[in-house]
Amino acid sequence: MIGRLAAPAAMLLLVTAGLVLGVSAPSQARSSDWGTVSATDGKLRKGCRTKAYTYAITPPEGDWALETFLIDPRGRKLGSGVLLGGHDATQGRASFRICRATTRPGKFRIRALLSVQNGPVEYQEEWLATATFRMRKR
Repeated sequence: MIGRLAAPAAMLLLVTAGLVLGVSAPSQARSSDWGTVSATDGKLRKGCRTKAYTYAITPPEGDWALETFLIDPRGRKLGSGVLLGGHDATQGRASFRICRATTRPGKFRIRALLSVQNGPVEYQEEWLATATFRMRKR
């Protein structure tokens, strides 16, 4: 008898925990004076293709890294990239690879996080404004 009561109570606890966790809003990208990312609309063709985007950053003094994340219309993360100070320019072009078989047409987003390390203890990071672009069927 106790076993029958424990299972529904445990299930209620899991459902309640899921509801509490589910109401938290997704993190929003903030506008930043540190830079921008952007991409133009395009066509989603058969096979896999590269999709270029541009970036321009003005990081504070220190070693920097720009991490980029591609998110498809369903909210799934499709890819990521990294640009590093001392190796990459502070402005230029980079790209993601998009395969039509694994996504669908619609509105895509590029999130970008710029991190700067200046010395052993000084660390800063900023989310750049989210870039959006549309990919339509051929």
